Amino acid sequence: MPRALKTVAHVVLFVAAFVVFYLGLGIGLTRDPNLGTALWALAAAIVLGNLFWIYKTRPQKQ
Repeated sequence: MPRALKTVAHVVLFVAAFVVFYLGLGIGLTRDPNLGTALWALAAAIVLGNLFWIYKTRPQKQ
């Protein structure tokens, strides 16, 4: 995967996690706290998965 495309993918994933977190905040406060909490957990999983991907695919020092 080209480096620029990988960077764009990481940015998109972080933005998606932010959107999911923000939706969880709105839903949690206005509709259903359990669903809001589940969306927060999903946002955290997206961020952690993205960080894991960054860690696993970084260039190795030789």
